[in-house]
Amino acid sequence: MILKKILFAFDGSKGSWKALEWSVGLAKMVDAEIVAVTVVKPPEFSPSISEIDEFFEDAEKSFAPEVEKLRGYGERNGIGIETVFLRGHPAESIVKHAYEKKFDLIVMGTRGLGGFKQMIIGSVAQKVTSYSKVPVTIIRE
Repeated sequence: MILKKILFAFDGSKGSWKALEWSVGLAKMVDAEIVAVTVVKPPEFSPSISEIDEFFEDAEKSFAPEVEKLRGYGERNGIGIETVFLRGHPAESIVKHAYEKKFDLIVMGTRGLGGFKQMIIGSVAQKVTSYSKVPVTIIRE
């Protein structure tokens, strides 16, 4: 298998920064491109569509400095990183985007929830690995 397109799932956590370092190292070794995907989950309840649109816009604006730091990290390491904001359920959005855009690999970090909490809510990383048709690499925090 040849790696040319790596989808890096970025949420700003320590685990995702560690996964970024790994992704950049891999991309440099195999001469692949990286697209960093950040997913904004819609609010549970909102009385109007315009409020939902405003919510998404505000979330993307507030996360923009983290995305700029991510791009800067790539530039300092000789890798251009394209960034994409998606709107929806994180695991579903990542899996769907990776498949539709024909990525070769998904790389993501994990926060390492354990025990009862993990059993109840699951994790985005666990759901992505369960449902993705694209290979997934999980980098532990």
